[in-house]
Amino acid sequence: MFFWLLAALAGWLFLRWLTGEDLSGFDRGHPDPQPVVSTPAERARMVERVTTLITAADSGSLSLKRVAILRKVMDGMGEGASFSSRFEAVEQDFVRGEWVLGPDADPQKRLLYIHGGGFFAGSPRSHRLLTDALAVATGMAIFSLEYRLLPEANQKAAIQDVDAALKWLSVNGPSGDSRTATHLVVAGDSAGGNLTLSCLQRARDEADVTIDAAIAFCPSSDITLGSPSFRYNLDTDLILGKSLRPLLAIPSFLRLIVFFIINRQRPSHPAFSPLRGSLSGLPPTLLQASTTELLLDDSARYYHKAKAAGSAVEFETYRDMVHVWQLFAAEIGEGRLAIASVVNFLERVGVLTQQDQSSSEPLNCSQEADDSAPVGRARC
Repeated sequence: MFFWLLAALAGWLFLRWLTGEDLSGFDRGHPDPQPVVSTPAERARMVERVTTLITAADSGSLSLKRVAILRKVMDGMGEGASFSSRFEAVEQDFVRGEWVLGPDADPQKRLLYIHGGGFFAGSPRSHRLLTDALAVATGMAIFSLEYRLLPEANQKAAIQDVDAALKWLSVNGPSGDSRTATHLVVAGDSAGGNLTLSCLQRARDEADVTIDAAIAFCPSSDITLGSPSFRYNLDTDLILGKSLRPLLAIPSFLRLIVFFIINRQRPSHPAFSPLRGSLSGLPPTLLQASTTELLLDDSARYYHKAKAAGSAVEFETYRDMVHVWQLFAAEIGEGRLAIASVVNFLERVGVLTQQDQSSSEPLNCSQEADDSAPVGRARC
């Protein structure tokens, strides 16, 4: 009997170690959503496009074949688009990716962009719609990183690639510019948002790179999938709801153990779940999330915990948007509003001035539009 009690206690302690602390104390609500600035027709087109992409990428259960299809579909997202930026491929010093340079890019103001894709898919090419919008709006030199993906590598490899890129970017600019960066910003979406938030803590602790600001679009901040919105937004998240439903149906302790086996580290480790690390002393950070997505409370919990720790953090929500709607900035008002908000944020924290921005930046959308408003009113 004593042996079984001891085994049960050991199992419980191991599960607690995998899961980490209870973070329900940071379920303190969300800010009011930003103004609705799109028309019903714009929102319908966005949903139709996303539905088409999901259908094209859905080939049944997760497999190498499905991963290959998903990567191909995502890489084709920008096909036929007209870009204002030029793209320069980079493959050197263990860093791969591409520079995304707007018409008046400042080579010493650099932004590392880390794409999303669930750690399985995505690339600099798949996110050109977003990196182009950021390059044009901010006037910064954007470096879009190509990091190693699952299943060819584990998440530790992606973390190593991000850290290497940050160090490289601090002293390397586009077209061979070897001057030190005057400003360094990190941004990413979804899984890339996870890598963005986790690198902030390492940069703070190791003190070898100074990050001036961070931007996380719809980030995953807790790989344990413990946020409440994974339950109440399961049916409203058009992109992640269907793909993650089978995973969420697996008992959490089994998910955690599998993660531990693959990565040889507990999922609650801050390198994988930045929400569970120390959030004090971090650079100014902007979070954006949709009210209807699974990852809403990953941002909300991170915001409340970072704020309680004394870090400068801002959190914006957008009503009824798809996951990473910022990719559709050229097509929907809320996308342009989100990019304009990034510019305003970088101005407030001293990274940008009015002179830095391109003349073709997105409009600063501040008026609220309702669905009955005539075309042209309060749109951006």
